[in-house]
Parts: sequence; C-alpha cells; structure tokens
Amino acid sequence: MYDLGALIRSLRKERKITQKKLGEMLDVTEGTISKYEANTMTPPFETLRSIASIFNVSMDTLCGMKHQGALSTHGLTEAQTETVKALVDAYRIKNAQTGRQLTQEQFAVLGKITAELTK
Repeated sequence: MYDLGALIRSLRKERKITQKKLGEMLDVTEGTISKYEANTMTPPFETLRSIASIFNVSMDTLCGMKHQGALSTHGLTEAQTETVKALVDAYRIKNAQTGRQLTQEQFAVLGKITAELTK
C-alpha cells in the first residue's frame, strides 16, 4: 500500500534535512511535517508541489506512480539553472541521435549534479 508520509520521511532523511528545516522551507511548523509523515494530515496540493521541487522528484512520485524522471532547479541561481539546462539539452541531443530518451541513470546523474549545486 502507498504511504505518502513514509515517502516524505524517506526523502527528508535521505537528504539529511530535519523536520524543522523542511517546515521552514515549506513555511509550516515542525509539528505539521510530523503529521504529514505520520499520515494524520495530508499536505495541500501547493505544498506537495513544493515538496516535489525541494526533493527533486515528480508529482507522480509523490502520488505513488512510477515515473521516468524529473529534475528540479529549486534553490539554484540563474547561472546554475542554465548549466543544468545545458546538461539536460546535451543528454537529449545525444539520445536523439540514437532515438532514445533520457535513461533513469542519466536522470540520476543530473539529479546528483543539481543536488550538489544547491549545497
């Protein structure tokens, strides 16, 4: 069975973000984050969009659906965002030459690059 709270907790811990810090990022209290993670409160749609952006996952992922990949440039400067976009474009051009889409591995690499840029 799908568990949104467990997914939020897992994403948060994976990135070493406290409930308090995530609450600050979402403009909610630490207690609210705790309720989201315990599934006693469901985040509103706009909060889900923010969570997806912060953790660099798609809304489909948060909704428990399999996804091909999504990148977020949340927290990046304009120059960093342009660099990430250039990398994505380079991957897409290369893959277009072979008739393929970006692979999960390529999305993972781009996600790691994006995460490093936000540190």
